[in-house]
Amino acid sequence: MIDPRVALQTGDTTTGDKMAVVGREPQIGDLIAELRLSAVDYAGSTRSEKADQVRYCRWAGQSDDARKYTANIGKQAFPWDGAADCRIPMADEVVNSIVDLTTTAFWRSMLKVSAVAADDLSAAAQANMLMDWTMNTQLFNELTRESELLAQYIWTYGWAGAHISWNQELGQKEQELSMDQIVAMATEAQPGTITSELPALIVNPEAEDQVAELLLSAFPHLKKSRAKKAVRELREDGECEFPVPTVVKNQPVIAALCPMDELVFPPETTHIQSARVVFRRCYMTEIELLQKVETDEWDEEWAQLAIQQAGKFSNWVQPNQLPGLAVNALQNKQNLIEIVYAYQKAVDDDGVPGVWCTVFCPQVENGWGKFELMEYGHGEYPFVVWRTEFINRKIIESRGAPEICASWQVEAKVQHDSITDYTSLTTVPPIEVPKNRAGNLRIGPAVQIPVLRSGEIKFMSPPEREPSTAFALLELIKGEVDRYFGRSTEKVPPVVAQMRQQRIVNNWLHGWTEAFKQVLALQIQYMEPEQVQRITGRESMLNYDSEKYDITLKFDIRELHTDLMTEKLKAISGLVLPMDSAGVVDRAKLIGLVLRAIDPTLADELVIDKGPAAQKMFDETNDEVGLISLGNPPKLRENDPTAAMRLQFVMQIVQSNPKYQQQIASDQLFQENLKKYVENLQFSVTQQANAVTGRLGVTPNQ
Repeated sequence: MIDPRVALQTGDTTTGDKMAVVGREPQIGDLIAELRLSAVDYAGSTRSEKADQVRYCRWAGQSDDARKYTANIGKQAFPWDGAADCRIPMADEVVNSIVDLTTTAFWRSMLKVSAVAADDLSAAAQANMLMDWTMNTQLFNELTRESELLAQYIWTYGWAGAHISWNQELGQKEQELSMDQIVAMATEAQPGTITSELPALIVNPEAEDQVAELLLSAFPHLKKSRAKKAVRELREDGECEFPVPTVVKNQPVIAALCPMDELVFPPETTHIQSARVVFRRCYMTEIELLQKVETDEWDEEWAQLAIQQAGKFSNWVQPNQLPGLAVNALQNKQNLIEIVYAYQKAVDDDGVPGVWCTVFCPQVENGWGKFELMEYGHGEYPFVVWRTEFINRKIIESRGAPEICASWQVEAKVQHDSITDYTSLTTVPPIEVPKNRAGNLRIGPAVQIPVLRSGEIKFMSPPEREPSTAFALLELIKGEVDRYFGRSTEKVPPVVAQMRQQRIVNNWLHGWTEAFKQVLALQIQYMEPEQVQRITGRESMLNYDSEKYDITLKFDIRELHTDLMTEKLKAISGLVLPMDSAGVVDRAKLIGLVLRAIDPTLADELVIDKGPAAQKMFDETNDEVGLISLGNPPKLRENDPTAAMRLQFVMQIVQSNPKYQQQIASDQLFQENLKKYVENLQFSVTQQANAVTGRLGVTPNQ
């Protein structure tokens, strides 16, 4: 096989890019070769391994007591055998602090689906309700887990991805069928049809095969032996039961993928959607693999060959030990099977473009599990990639916190080691003894040391320099790390911390908007209209068009600073609202923002959409006017902020109902109570206007 990259270097381009075209069968050898090139080039796995070593403070020769010994490290320990070997998890602490920031921002952000065109507003509102239910109900548990795992991957390795797919799982339920039901069906059927004759056929043992075939035509999943058994049960017992498939799970799935292990693509890739090929690696048990044969129609013969390769894995970290994909490299996952999904944006033999998926096992080179054209309507790779930084167009050039923190962490370790060693020296300094007494001393509390003459044995003077410099350097290092990553400390100006945290959050949420766009597309494609109606409360009007909806996910980092948010809200309520004589401030949205700033969980429970809120207020007012018309006293409110809107509703309700108008003219009690009800509302409006006048000195419209 000619490597396409070698072909470009030599000028031999007759073969072209083998990932760009698919035939009637996948070329497993080409996919395996491309997988190896993608996983090994640029030493991506080596960088990932180094990131793990830095973050988790792993190096050769470590001991459990955080001391370095010559016997462990294979050379003379410095400065002495048993000197300090501290583990300083600086990179780990940085990663976890950013994970805290990003996951908090994720759950406190506001997801919004908006329409691109005015005539799509209703559909966008329904899509917004659907996505809110998906994020906060249907996928809440999965997103809680996967969002944190994804953030850990991103800030450990510099980039990571997520796989967005649709999962439909089938289960079984028992279908009951009785002769009474069959007789009822036969009675309603047209005379002379097979259905009208079915009861007679069931009771005839010689027609058992014929009835079983009819049962199989209605329930094709049944085996013929099970269908014949059901016919015998109907004949003998008058009823039968048999299993039928039923959908037990029908929902989107978002899975975080570890770079260079679970997600691999060519190293020159600058955007995941423009990748020549994308590989997703999974580890399956034998049972999981056999289930795929049943549910996803994977090739059974290939599955048996893959099962025989359990415990053998592609080893990217040490590719030079064995040829090819290191198929004999054994890892400690002895009961798992390596399965790879290869996604290609390619054209088929007829020139039709699409996204093709091939399922294969790298250790089985002469077969595949499944090869198909993806049916996802969005036409994209089912992946989204996040990066920590954009210093190079290539995705894999993005750096994680351990790679950035490595030298700082080493410096901090050196200073910690020196402080520990200094403490050891000052606690038990070296001892000056005569040559003939060396090796005969035991040092410890209350231990008696016999001497021949006074002053024969004494401690050496400890070093004159105290470790104040080490402490100062540690503070300096901590300040540099805090400033670089924008962590809020006394050493980092608040403006700097906010800007850097906001950039991290914006980058993080942008990736999720891309993921949720694919989720919405899959929901529109695969969800039943009845399910959409149950969730949104209205008949489904959704249809997928990539230009139809905009999805945004926003979070202002300043919301995490409670004091600042409190001052902002006070300024809005004390300065802005009193001056809003034209009513340009959407007070319903403002209340939602205030509640979200105070407690996002309460906001989700308390805040309703403006339309339903207005409808609810109208219904309350309508009910109150109806009760007044029956002779009940009016419900009076003190300083009601909704009084102006309720007054409008009262006028609308009374003027549109002729019976109310007749009752006002003929029923004095109704007239007096309605007048009292209106005056109470008008008083609230006047009180609010007086409060504004008291602050401004004039009425707002003067």
